[in-house]
Amino acid sequence: MAYGLGVDLGTTWTAAAVRRGDKVETLLLGGRRPEIPSVLYLPADGPVLVGEPAVRRGEQHPDRMAREFKRRLGDPVPVLVGGVPHPPQALLSRQLSHVLEVAATAEQGPPAAVVLTCPANWGPYKRELLEQAARTAGAPAVVLRTEPEAAAVEYAAGEHMADGDIVAVYDLGGGTFDAAVLRRTAKGFDLLGSPAGLEQLGGADFDEAVFEHVVAQLPAGALDDDHPDLVTGLARLRRDCVEAKEALSYDTEVMIPVALPGLHTRVRLTRREFEAMIAPTLQYTVAALRRALRSAGVVPSGLRAILLAGGSSRIPLVSSLVSTAFERPVAVDPHPEHSVALGAARLTAVTTTPTVVLPPHQPAERAADPAALAARPPSQPAEPAFRPEPAALAARPLHPPAEPAIDPEPTRLAARPADWPSVPPGGGAPVVPAAGPAEKPATPDHGRRRPVLLALVAVLLVAVAVPVMLWLARERAEHASGDQAAACGYTDEFDGGALGESWERTRADADVAMLDGGVGMVAPEGADIFDDHLAAPMLLRPVTGDFTVETTLEAEPSIFYQGAGLVLWGSATSYVRLERGHGDSGAIVYEYKNGGEHQRVHGPRTDQNPVVTDATHLDLRLTRTAGTVRAAWRPSGDGSYTDLGEVTVDLPRTLRVGVAVLNRAQLGADPAEFHARFDRVAVTC
Repeated sequence: MAYGLGVDLGTTWTAAAVRRGDKVETLLLGGRRPEIPSVLYLPADGPVLVGEPAVRRGEQHPDRMAREFKRRLGDPVPVLVGGVPHPPQALLSRQLSHVLEVAATAEQGPPAAVVLTCPANWGPYKRELLEQAARTAGAPAVVLRTEPEAAAVEYAAGEHMADGDIVAVYDLGGGTFDAAVLRRTAKGFDLLGSPAGLEQLGGADFDEAVFEHVVAQLPAGALDDDHPDLVTGLARLRRDCVEAKEALSYDTEVMIPVALPGLHTRVRLTRREFEAMIAPTLQYTVAALRRALRSAGVVPSGLRAILLAGGSSRIPLVSSLVSTAFERPVAVDPHPEHSVALGAARLTAVTTTPTVVLPPHQPAERAADPAALAARPPSQPAEPAFRPEPAALAARPLHPPAEPAIDPEPTRLAARPADWPSVPPGGGAPVVPAAGPAEKPATPDHGRRRPVLLALVAVLLVAVAVPVMLWLARERAEHASGDQAAACGYTDEFDGGALGESWERTRADADVAMLDGGVGMVAPEGADIFDDHLAAPMLLRPVTGDFTVETTLEAEPSIFYQGAGLVLWGSATSYVRLERGHGDSGAIVYEYKNGGEHQRVHGPRTDQNPVVTDATHLDLRLTRTAGTVRAAWRPSGDGSYTDLGEVTVDLPRTLRVGVAVLNRAQLGADPAEFHARFDRVAVTC
């Protein structure tokens, strides 16, 4: 049976998926994970190594290792590997050739169609280079589709979307960031307006920030040694920094081993320190998404959801920042590093190019300064793919892109704890995106006379100023109305045939069903919450300011640790939970996190100040007043509430509020599904 192949040639990771009929699944490219590092090792003689073998061999001979070459696409200066210059598109072609070989072996033949993804803001020049790389690799019938479109297609495959539904895609990968707005149609998705992106911003920059943090903690002169093992030790340290960054998506701190000649130590890095490094950079991604929404003529309240794609979207701060900035449901794929490849595989069944829809009166973009876009002359020496010299460890000068004056000032960082450092520990500057290879410029027209130019400039200034002033007034009005809508409260008694669209489901693998006058939630069995997921399944809606949230639920947890109840969710490091749980017996559990360790006011165990109860039908209440939260409970309909005390938590002004089911099989308990029923959720302000 013929099959289609979807390929996501990422800056740091490459993933692929196969479609046979209606079935789509990831293609195993590596030995440990479906995806492989986008790394090549080019030996003096012998076969080229790709992925994990290339990384291992490259630790011994880093000058023969090529990585992050996708960022160089469009740059006429070749990449120097082992003293030999290579065009970036040639390296991409070799990476794709490996994927095609693996697919042909696994599927016993070449694919009938290949969809290759690229950043949405790539122009014709870079797309042509990518197509050239695909032809050189021998890929048949290649079609280019954008990464945001592929991510939206994969989301739609698991969620019912009606024609006309609009989603925004926030795609933070290893080397680039993409933001795009798409509308569901009967044939797929239409791209609305112009996408926005940052070509030199991604997880690789966060890896570098962690590496520089570690280096800053080492004794002076630790990297000045001429020992032959220094290069190998630094390559291993970089790999450990990448693993530490990934671990901080689940742990609150990590210890990074350092094994260099004459120096063996460990460096501690907390999640808060890491978030302080990257938070200023993430504000550029939020601004880019705002630009994409404006270009599409869509306000945040018009979005069904914001889809998070790309491996770097696993970082907890990302979902917290995006949901707070736009006050819309955020959908996180359980495996965001595969979502683009899976969507690309689904697109092999579609041959048409998506429509691009511009909003009314879309202003033309200002022409870029040709001098600023001019590429370096081809005679310039090739740049090495990897610089092992200690001098290269200094932070490269990265300059933030100029933001339009009409962008609202970022507000999320003002809410971070006062003890967050303004720069990374060690004195390094926060990570900021750098400029990358630009599209080839158009030839400037030198035939215009100065008076004509001045007249045109004056006309353009008037033409642009009036719409900008009108847009500012409309944006402020929309922002104010959005705050009011989020703050006015709601009551949902779940008496309809379907769950309201305002509810965000945080995990697609949790069953949610409308029951007779209630909503039922089933949490998957136990230990997966530690292995693959950041949090329990939740149903959430944004609320702004001070409020009281109440729920009536029915649950009978029987295993430590199962529970169901209310949650105020700021982020993975800032939340409050009140639930009917189980420890040594049935109990009311009141817990929270405020940037540090998990805290229990009333835990489920006998040594955790439990509130013991056998009640299975309960009313729970949480009241948020500025920076404090007070909890109370009662058996349903049983008189007045019992107060459980007050905690101080640094929650954002607008946060997501709702219900959750928690299922963690611990202490040898047999895994088992756990379900709960919620009869109502009400928020009053």
